[in-house]
Order: sequence, then C-alpha cells, then structure tokens
Amino acid sequence: MKKKTIFGIIAVIIIAIAVFVFVQGNTSTSKAISVRTGEIKTETIVEKLSTTGTLIPNQSQSLAGTGNVVEVNVKVGDKVEKDKVLATYDNGFQLIAPFSGTITQINIKEKTPDTNAQLGKPSIQIDDLSTLKVQLQLSNSEAAAVTIDQNVEIINGNQKYQGKVAEKDPVAISTQSATGTTANLGAVVTFDQAPEHLFAGFDVDTEIITNTANNVLALPIEALTYNDNNEPIIFIIKNGVAKETKIKIGIQSDKLVEVTAGAKAGETVILSPSSDIKNNTEVTKE
Repeated sequence: MKKKTIFGIIAVIIIAIAVFVFVQGNTSTSKAISVRTGEIKTETIVEKLSTTGTLIPNQSQSLAGTGNVVEVNVKVGDKVEKDKVLATYDNGFQLIAPFSGTITQINIKEKTPDTNAQLGKPSIQIDDLSTLKVQLQLSNSEAAAVTIDQNVEIINGNQKYQGKVAEKDPVAISTQSATGTTANLGAVVTFDQAPEHLFAGFDVDTEIITNTANNVLALPIEALTYNDNNEPIIFIIKNGVAKETKIKIGIQSDKLVEVTAGAKAGETVILSPSSDIKNNTEVTKE
C-alpha cells in the first residue's frame, strides 16, 4: 500500500510539473506581440511632388480698341489665322489677330463705342487652343523642389499625360484673402504632346518628379518612425525580438524610404509599430 501511495504521489508531482511547464510555455508565447513585417531591399525610389494646376491656352492675347466700332468680322468660337482683321473702327483702327487661334471673348458691337478699356475688359480675346499648358501656384516649400525640365505626369480623371516644367517665375506674388496674405510662385508645365479632351479653365492634378535614386537600400515607409529626439528609427526583428535601430534616411516616395546608414539588405522590419513595441519586445510575425 505504501509503495502504491508513493507512486501515486510521484505521478501527481510529474503531472503538476508538466502542467506548469505547459502553462509557462503558453504564457511566454502569449507575451509576444503579433506584428506585420517588411523587408529592407535594393530598390529604385522616385520622389514626387503632387499639386494641382489650371489648364491655360498655349498663347493668349487681349486686344483693345478705341473709338466707334464699324465692323466686327468674327464671333466667339471662330478659328482665325494670323493677321486676320477681326474688327474695324471709324477712325481706321483695326483689331488684327496676332497669331492663329480661337476667338474666346467679344465685348464690342457694331455701331457702338468701345468702352472696354475703361472697364478693364478686352475688346476681343484670342487664345491658341491648339495645345494647352498647366499653370501652377507653388508654395515656398514646393518652389524649392521644382526646377526647369523636370518630368511631370498630368492627371485628369483616368487620363494621364506626360509633360515638363517649362517656366518658373523669379519672384513670388502675394495675394490677399479672408484668411490673410498668401505668397505663391508661378510655374508652367507644358505637354509633350497636344492633349485631347481637355479644356482651358479646368483644374488638373500634377505629379512632378523631383528626385530619383536608382538601386539604393530602401524600406517600406510604414516601418519608419521617430524617437523622442525626433531621430528616424526602425524596429528590426532579430531572434524573435524587436531591436530599436537608429537609421539615416534619404529621399522617399509614397511607399519607400531610402536608407543611407544603419541597416542592411535582407533585414526584417516591423510595419506600423504600435506604442507597445519597445526595444527587446518579443514579437511574432502575423
């Protein structure tokens, strides 16, 4: 009987130890935080500046006359050739097309005096609509990133066109609004090919390629965060543990960030690390 009792006690102890080890193992596992991960790779990064612009004619000219109008030879929408006489005045003055284009405004009538100069309006407006340009108004930070001849993607709905930055004003212009004074620098984007189905006066989206880095070390932008000193850091997973790592960064796109120091290709990083992730936090991949 005594032997049976001893064996029974030993069996209970063994079972208790097994249960304890099992529970501890599960507890240890449950401490690990499940995380999404990405990998540091060699990539090509294209940095873009996204902004909105307004479609404008390739050329535009406001013509002004003086005196009584004798004859008007065109109507709005007419396409005219360069040097065509558009209107004649009783003093012999004529409004002549300075280039081939489309008549977009007429503010005079026959047998009526032309008073548009006093009203600040053109007598006749002619626009070259054979192609269009995009007028941009750049903020201070945007202006610093934009230079002549940069490639631009022009987007209107699901239509995309290619172009280049053709002009950039030397000085910014200040405008007054209800919210205060705003300064913007003008720039113009031209199309590589004349666009179809676009109309002057409407807005379009533009993406200006401001920088490109080929075959550089890059990480997903979701992995980048900053410490209390505003230094860029990432969390690299090593042996199931998150390691806080300071890095140096270069250019970035909407998906990738260039890594110039602090990490190497092939390392696994945590994406969108939560506040629970600290140095040496145990983690598991989702």
